[in-house]
Amino acid sequence: MSGIRLSEVVLRTTDYDRLCDFYSLLLDQPRSVEMTPPPSDDPDEPSRICFFDFLFEPPYTQRIAVFECEDIGTGPSSRGLHHFQLRTPTLDALVALYGTLRENGYLPVEVSNHGPGTSFYYRDPDGNKVELSSLNFSSRDEMRSFMATDAFTGNPGGFPLDPERLAAGLRAGEDLSELIWAR
Repeated sequence: MSGIRLSEVVLRTTDYDRLCDFYSLLLDQPRSVEMTPPPSDDPDEPSRICFFDFLFEPPYTQRIAVFECEDIGTGPSSRGLHHFQLRTPTLDALVALYGTLRENGYLPVEVSNHGPGTSFYYRDPDGNKVELSSLNFSSRDEMRSFMATDAFTGNPGGFPLDPERLAAGLRAGEDLSELIWAR
């Protein structure tokens, strides 16, 4: 077993409050975190985000997220699964997995430091979006402090990373926890 665990299931909806209320009732908990990202012209980008946390035991987390997205049609891509996230135990494991996938012809469609975590996004052979991620913080308090900053609330999507630079850093024995913050 590689240490990968299911971390997050992200649902897309055009009826945000109703879906959030349902999961709040179902899970018997309030909304853990809510945010409103900057506006985007991409209908797949959320206009509101809500998280329901189950577990925070670094390096693993478990949550359900609800993304309010513009209605992009009546087909299955307008509602339902946005993506799912698998968590690796370390940044090193995440970058090593990138190398394995690259060697087998799978390249990420996006690589980002989102602040709380670093993520490599892929499309599986059927086109489903899969997020492979590692936490950037070792405690909930550190992560929450970061998420309260203007830098995060103004840009919760984070910033892109060059996966090849990270892979080279891993091969050279560099500290990836520093490399992910260097732009």
